[in-house]
Amino acid sequence: MSTPSKRQPIVERDHVDSVLEIWKHELPELDLATEGIVERIQHVTKNLDRAMEETLAAHDLNRGEWRLLGALRRSGPPYRRSPGQLAREMDLSSGAMTNRLDRLEAAGLIRRQPDPSDRRGLLVELTDAGWQAWQASTGTQATKEALIASALTAREKAQLNVLLRRLLLSVDKTLGATHPHHRRGAIETPETD
Repeated sequence: MSTPSKRQPIVERDHVDSVLEIWKHELPELDLATEGIVERIQHVTKNLDRAMEETLAAHDLNRGEWRLLGALRRSGPPYRRSPGQLAREMDLSSGAMTNRLDRLEAAGLIRRQPDPSDRRGLLVELTDAGWQAWQASTGTQATKEALIASALTAREKAQLNVLLRRLLLSVDKTLGATHPHHRRGAIETPETD
């Protein structure tokens, strides 16, 4: 009497599988496993970026403004930083930082105040409206991301984080970390204004 065999779960194919089938014949020397990883990461990134742009547009923000509000939010109460600290953290020139601060101040999301410890200095402070704008946009995006990630179990999410962390560290080591925050382990990307 034979033992019943365990059924393998059916793996749904995605569009990358179709592309890899072509490359298998056209470029037999290509490492299809690596190509599949890269193609899928790029596709996920593209769609997450699109979702983020939609979220930010709905909240009348652009990515740079959202990042600056987030930098102030991460600083903790009273949510203040000098323009120079913000420029270094965000890898922006002082001119680009000034332009961004001007837009956010005109929108009522930040205020500039004299630095009490340096009479020539300024501090940038998150206003209540700025706090609310960052919180609302981040909450909206987090809801979208949770819906996407719901395709995975809690265990699979933990495993994927371990693997992606290892891959990210390899990218930084192999290609060189060009952004100062990558060297310290923070997750930020350089940008221009």
